[in-house]
Amino acid sequence: MSPLPDLRSLFSQFMNNPSPDRTPQDLRNMLASTLESRERWRSLLYQAVDLVFETDSRGRIMLISPETWLGQPTTPLIGRPFSALCDTVNVLQTHTGTPVQITTPQGEPLTVILSSCPFQDSEGRITGTRGTLKAVSQTLPGTTAVIAAPAESDSAPQPDTAHVTGGHSDAAGITILAAITTALRKAIVPRLASAAAMDALLTPLAAEGALLDTSAPKSFLFISSALPADIQSVLSTPAPQAGTELFRTGSSHVMICRENIRSLRQLCLVLWRSEPWSAQDQQLCETACSLLAGFWELDSIHRRILTDSDYDIASNLLNWNGLKSEIERRSRRLDQEAMAATLIIARVPGLTELSKTRGFEAGEEALRQCVALLRKAIRPTDAIGRISNNTFGLWMDGGDRFAAAERAERMTAHGIPILIDPPVHLPLQLGLVSREANAEETPESLLERGMQALQEGVAENRKWRFSHEAP
Repeated sequence: MSPLPDLRSLFSQFMNNPSPDRTPQDLRNMLASTLESRERWRSLLYQAVDLVFETDSRGRIMLISPETWLGQPTTPLIGRPFSALCDTVNVLQTHTGTPVQITTPQGEPLTVILSSCPFQDSEGRITGTRGTLKAVSQTLPGTTAVIAAPAESDSAPQPDTAHVTGGHSDAAGITILAAITTALRKAIVPRLASAAAMDALLTPLAAEGALLDTSAPKSFLFISSALPADIQSVLSTPAPQAGTELFRTGSSHVMICRENIRSLRQLCLVLWRSEPWSAQDQQLCETACSLLAGFWELDSIHRRILTDSDYDIASNLLNWNGLKSEIERRSRRLDQEAMAATLIIARVPGLTELSKTRGFEAGEEALRQCVALLRKAIRPTDAIGRISNNTFGLWMDGGDRFAAAERAERMTAHGIPILIDPPVHLPLQLGLVSREANAEETPESLLERGMQALQEGVAENRKWRFSHEAP
C-alpha cells in the first residue's frame, strides 16, 4: 500500500492546479480518506496516551487535545506557557518516559509519563516541540517534577506536592538525626530538650517550625517565630489521623507531621519555608517527629511512675508518699510499746546546682555520695526518704530528744564532703521534731514542724534546731 499523501499537498492540488490524471472527485476521495486516516490514528493515539500537546519556540502551548481532560477543559491552556502546566520541566528538551507528579483539579496526586521531542527548522533552530502525557495508576519512584492545576487564589492553602530533586542526602539526614538525639539526651527538662532538638532540625533545613500538643493548641511546646494565620487556621480544625500533610499558603511551603501518643492527644511538628520540600526532607521530618513523640511519651510514663510510686527513682529512696506511709505504719507499733520517735528534715544546699555547674554525671555522683552518708548517719532499721531535690527526711524509731540532738551534732560536724573532680564540701542543715508516744500528730504536721524548725535554724545561722512547739 502506498503511503498517504501529505494533507497540505492535497489541498494545494485541489484548490489550484489539479493533476490531469486525477479528477476533482478523486482528489476529494483522497482528502476524505486522509482525514479519516488521521482520525483513526488519533483514536489509536488516545488509546496509548491521555494528552497530546504542541508548543512554539517559546514553550507556549499552541495545540492540545482532547478538549477535556481530568474533568476540566483544556482549551484555556492554549497560548499559555507550558510552565503553567509544569513549572520544573523544560519542555523544549527531549523527554522519554519521564515520570512527573501532578495535582488533579480535584486535589488528588497523580503521576503521569511525559514524552516530548523538539522539532527544528532547516537551520537547526528549535521551532517548537510535540509531546504526550500518559496517566499511571500509582506514584512512581524517582518523580522529578510537579504539575499543579492553576490556582484560583494564592492566599488559600493549596496542596503542595513539590517533590523536587535534591534535598538532604542520607548522610546529611543521619547527621541531623544524630544532632537531634544528642540534644534530647543533654537536657533534663523536656521543654528545653525539645527546643534544642528543634533548633538542630530547623537550622540545616533553613526553615521555621513549631511543636504543638493539640490538647492545648494555644500553648506551644516550641515555636521559632510567629505562626502564619493560614497555618493557624489549619491547626485549629479537628485533627486528622497521624500522618504528614503538605500544602502551600502564600509563598510558604508547609509540612505538618502528626503523631499520636499516650500522654498527649496528638503531637504536631509544623515546619514552613519558602523552598519546596523534597522527599528526603519529608522522610527526615517524619523521623524527627517520631523521635520527639517517643521522647514525650517516655517522659509522661516516667512522670506517671513517679506520681504513683512510693520511691524516688534517682536516689532509690522513699519519696514523701512512701515515707508518710512508713511513718503511719511505725507509729502504731511505737504507740503500743510507748516509745518516742524523731523526724529529721535534712537539707543539703548546693546539691541540685552541681548538675548545672559540673554536669549531669557529676550531679548524679554527688547525689549518690550524699545518700550514702545520710544512710550511715542512722540505723539500718530507720527509714529515710527524699522529700525534694536537696531535702531528705530521716525517721528514727525510739529516738527521743536527747538521742536526736546527739545525732544531729555528729551529722553537722563535718557537713557533706563530695569526692568529685574537684572535690566539693556541702553544708548540712537539720530541722528536728520529736513525736511522743500516743501523740495525735499526723505525718503532715510533723513535716510542717520540721520544715519550720529548719527555716528558723537557717535564719539564726545554726546548723540544726529542734521544734519545741506543741502540735
